[in-house]
Amino acid sequence: MATEAERITRLEQAFVALTDLLQKMDARADRHDDSIERHELWLDQMRAAEINTDARLAALTDAQIQTEAALTRLADAQARTDERLNALMDRLA
Repeated sequence: MATEAERITRLEQAFVALTDLLQKMDARADRHDDSIERHELWLDQMRAAEINTDARLAALTDAQIQTEAALTRLADAQARTDERLNALMDRLA
């Protein structure tokens, strides 16, 4: 059977081990908190980039619609010009 001094020594060693484990756990929790903060920041940046991308895509879509309308007007104008040139050539011939 262990003497009282041996029991106290083991208790002191256990206390030291527990204190060491607690310090390691605190450090690990701090690293975990830092990691979560970095990920939250990254997610915020990704959300902002997504909003920016959505706005830019909407602007590109609007520009594409305007371009298609302009091309339609240009094709119509070209057809009218061709008709006028044909009529002019017919009168001159």
